Amino acid sequence: MPFKNQKKLLPLCGGLLIALAAAALFLCLTPAGQRLLAANSEEKILLNLLKSSGAELRTTHVTGWVKVGDAAPFAGEPQEMASLVAGQLGLNVPVCKTESWQNAYARGGEITGELSDGSQASVLGQVMEYPEGNKASHIMVNLAVEDYWKARAYKKQIGQVLSRYGDDERVAVSLSGWLDGDLSDEELAARAEELMSKAGAAVQERVAQDNLVSLTGYSARFSRDLRYAGKEVNLNVAMRRSPDSHGAFIYVASPVILTEY
Repeated sequence: MPFKNQKKLLPLCGGLLIALAAAALFLCLTPAGQRLLAANSEEKILLNLLKSSGAELRTTHVTGWVKVGDAAPFAGEPQEMASLVAGQLGLNVPVCKTESWQNAYARGGEITGELSDGSQASVLGQVMEYPEGNKASHIMVNLAVEDYWKARAYKKQIGQVLSRYGDDERVAVSLSGWLDGDLSDEELAARAEELMSKAGAAVQERVAQDNLVSLTGYSARFSRDLRYAGKEVNLNVAMRRSPDSHGAFIYVASPVILTEY
């Protein structure tokens, strides 16, 4: 009797091994699998960078954007686009704050509210109108959560929703933390340089103003990049000194910081 049970188990084990092997091949060989592996490792690099500075993680920001295809639902209608995406992300649109604006070149609509777990989220629909009559529609999502692991799940969800509206959706993660201790401007700059060096990033641009230092560069450890002023960038580190609170805020993001700092 035990021998018969073992015979039944063998096909099951074999099927499980085949499924695991297929999953591994998917991750290693397909573009989608490679992007998934890269995204997970990149987020871990960002988290390790922030922790290596001695800072305590405070907030994880997830920002997504996509150029909307002409055939997408409500393309060209910013408020409707924002409302539709907000609902798909889990916002209760009827009770959310709604804003709209318009100028000579663009129209926009924004939905802001809380998700079921209390995380703050906003969805912006924007339509640029050019003099020759052409239009370009975009959707942008910004989400702030305290739980890093929850942010990773939201990143995936935001990417899936935005992919319904365009072919080149992008979702970026920005981490912000707090570092205790009074730092001079020179120490602030040195700490930021050290973090870029740890990531193997060649610094392309430096901004030092008042109590803020921001470094932008390129590292082969991150897959996607942006072109800024003719330069490739995919890593942004910033530190802002807060003399009154005897410490500094620190931000790390790929490709660039897309939140206020």
